[in-house]
Amino acid sequence: MDRDMTGSMGRRQDASGRRDAMLLESLSQQVLWRGDIGFWRELFLGDACTTIRFEARQLTLLACDAPLPGIDRGELERLAACLGGEVQIATRADLVLSFARADTALEAAVVLQRLSEGHLVRTAVSTDLCMVACFELGGRSHRMVVGPEMEQAEAALARTAAGTILVSAETHELLGGDFAHSVNDAVITTEMDEQGVTQACITLAPHRSAAMSTFAGLGRL
Repeated sequence: MDRDMTGSMGRRQDASGRRDAMLLESLSQQVLWRGDIGFWRELFLGDACTTIRFEARQLTLLACDAPLPGIDRGELERLAACLGGEVQIATRADLVLSFARADTALEAAVVLQRLSEGHLVRTAVSTDLCMVACFELGGRSHRMVVGPEMEQAEAALARTAAGTILVSAETHELLGGDFAHSVNDAVITTEMDEQGVTQACITLAPHRSAAMSTFAGLGRL
């Protein structure tokens, strides 16, 4: 094999090794942030460690305040499953969910806003190419977003006004012309520059139905 080619392959392998080491450290810090030392030990000191792999995926992240007072992690996971998302480890937001589809994420954002009637919550929806740690543990497949995209999703939430859904330019573009028709009974405002829409804000009108009927209307229950 040509020496230059061998050297180039070696540099790529070294770069890949450094990237994976950084991603493993990021994953470790996120798990420790959750405070579940038992989970951390099983993942990094047990056989599950050999199953960890990293994949780049386009995901839509939904960051929001807790939709219901006192909701616990088990309830959040069941709620995420109903909405078609996966719970991620948040550091500043009460809840971060990931979705493969932007339209599903927006639908979930509307449901969460409906569930929170009685107190104002913030919801931010953003789409990005994310690095995802995939592994098997406890008989389940886990997918955790690692890297700056989680920080950016939570930073977007910090810029969101109470009682509204903030939608990023990337998510807005993915939804295309159907965006304005995707939410009923809402006021939608958009901010633009010379390149197009930079973000959109959705404020839902008061809804007379009970929170659980929102799930029934979506076929979730």
